[in-house]
Amino acid sequence: MLFLLIGLAAITWSGYSLATGRGYYKGCPPGGYDRARDPFGFWAPTLIILGIGVFMMLMFVRALHG
Repeated sequence: MLFLLIGLAAITWSGYSLATGRGYYKGCPPGGYDRARDPFGFWAPTLIILGIGVFMMLMFVRALHG
């Protein structure tokens, strides 16, 4: 169940960042990283968090069937 919750939270967080165009991460400037002004600061953490979310969802599915 923990894998499901972590996966959903990570996918929601990265999806919100993709929808708004601003990434809010630890150590970010006030207002978050803007997709246009700081593309690396936005895309790198967003894709990493999305990958963690997908991985956690796959681990949850694996735990159900294993």
